[in-house]
Amino acid sequence: MRTILLFLVGILTTSISAQTTSIPDQGFEQALIDLGIDSDQTINGQVLTSDVASVTSLDLSPYNGGYYFVQNISGIQAFTSLKILNLSEVGLYTNLGYSPGPPLDLSALTQLEEFYFNGHGDLITLNVPEVILNNNPNLTRLEAGGNWMLERIVLKGSDQYLWNLFMIAGDYDPWTGESIDVCVQVTNSTQAENGQGIYSNWTVYGPINFSNDCSLSASRFNEIEIQLFPNPTTEYFQLKTQEEIKSLMVYSLNGKEVLKFQNQNTYDVSQIPAGIYFVKMETSKGTGIQKLIKN
Repeated sequence: MRTILLFLVGILTTSISAQTTSIPDQGFEQALIDLGIDSDQTINGQVLTSDVASVTSLDLSPYNGGYYFVQNISGIQAFTSLKILNLSEVGLYTNLGYSPGPPLDLSALTQLEEFYFNGHGDLITLNVPEVILNNNPNLTRLEAGGNWMLERIVLKGSDQYLWNLFMIAGDYDPWTGESIDVCVQVTNSTQAENGQGIYSNWTVYGPINFSNDCSLSASRFNEIEIQLFPNPTTEYFQLKTQEEIKSLMVYSLNGKEVLKFQNQNTYDVSQIPAGIYFVKMETSKGTGIQKLIKN
């Protein structure tokens, strides 16, 4: 009987120690491998939960030694000890173009103290319309500036514990100068707007509106019909559109302008390295952005 019990305990211990967390995005898992977090060092769609549960700081930004084309961070909820998270300019859901990605729910990260979610300003580097931080009572710093797609930040639920919060959010259209506001959902919007009560020690920068119940719009971009082809390409691409193209810029994933053109029939990209780029087109009706794959 004692032998059987020891055998069962051994099976249970092995099962617990081998518990895994799904990481479906290969870019995210590659980042975890490069950062020395994923111990099996293999792209297999999962990590040991024990590998991530003790991580206190995670920096996926291009300023941390490399650019990871991370489309989603499913699995982040297992980082239960995380205190600092930097997702600035990591490219979340940019493969969707102008279609907004799903909300980014960080409510499981109850130990989170600092969250960085800055965009590049004139590029769509983070295609997330909503960030949920409604169960994060330790938050002291929230940066989400230069992010065109972000419309709502949910702090309602956490805000009653956030005595000292530094927050940057919102953006300004680089062509029109108009503000791109972010709605911050809180428990008491009147007090938040006037810096009263629990919000009296908050430091807030950017075009931010406080509300008890923010709502998301269908899209904050005008639909501009532009077809870029061939894509992927090795040497050149062309545009099919009814709009007048005033200028066209090609940006690398880290936001650096690598090519600039005036309106022409064919755009030569043969001299730039293979990779993923953003093509920004200024037209008579506004700005269009498309992803370009250079082979």
